[in-house]
Amino acid sequence: MYRTSSAAMTATMNRPLDEPLHDAGETPEDLLMRFEAAFEADFSLVATGRTAAWIHGFDVLPPGADQREWPVESSPDPPLAHITVIDGLPVTRLARTLVDCAADLPRLEAVAAADQFLRAGIDAGSLSAALESLHGDRLRQANATLLAADPRSESPMESWTRCLVGDAGLPAPVPQLRVRTPNGRSKFLDLGWERWQVGVEYDGLGTHFGLAAESNDRRRHQLLENLGWEVLVLTASDVMEHPRPWLVRLRETLLDRGWDPNPNELRDINERIEAVHMAVGRG
Repeated sequence: MYRTSSAAMTATMNRPLDEPLHDAGETPEDLLMRFEAAFEADFSLVATGRTAAWIHGFDVLPPGADQREWPVESSPDPPLAHITVIDGLPVTRLARTLVDCAADLPRLEAVAAADQFLRAGIDAGSLSAALESLHGDRLRQANATLLAADPRSESPMESWTRCLVGDAGLPAPVPQLRVRTPNGRSKFLDLGWERWQVGVEYDGLGTHFGLAAESNDRRRHQLLENLGWEVLVLTASDVMEHPRPWLVRLRETLLDRGWDPNPNELRDINERIEAVHMAVGRG
């Protein structure tokens, strides 16, 4: 269902979605040169999937993967209308690349990729046209991915967390929820439930931006808690390896704050939390 790996906890998952790893004109030579070599050997090839995403400026490789070792993905099949040219090389257009990733990547990676693409901006007409190229299971998976996507998430790990909350059957949170403070300023939570004053934060900044960022996060969390909020702080290990403890804690926190599912709903949620744990945590 998810096919995640414990080796995946890298800076890739902390990068803001509106800050591509590179500009399209600065595509790392290793991947670009390997596709260029493949193209020169067969001029019918078009970069597709993760390779096309990388050339467009988005990192949707598996967490922890080195682009220098990732195999080139290409195809001679895309219709001409679905092809564009970047750095003199043919790649699938952004909308087609999105639907291919949505259809073919493991679920959590697919949703995180879709969040990235949608945050960059894709018009509905292009997306609908790209979806027409899919059929059967690929179309069903792409539609499921797009339904779960939300461009408000600002990093892949936020996307994964939101997706796991939804797969567990818990109430849908608001990504980047704005909380007004008494002085009129705004604080933002990665995920939040305003009705019950509960928030979830992914702790990736302290590792990558130093103690100052970590201290700022702690002050922000303390301020929110002083305003009556309860904030759950998660690490990459929590999200990618041990989802049951924090999903159970989140369930209990929401219940304590007034969420009132009926017994059948709660039973279903308990079963779904176990299913998520088995899929992500490998039992």
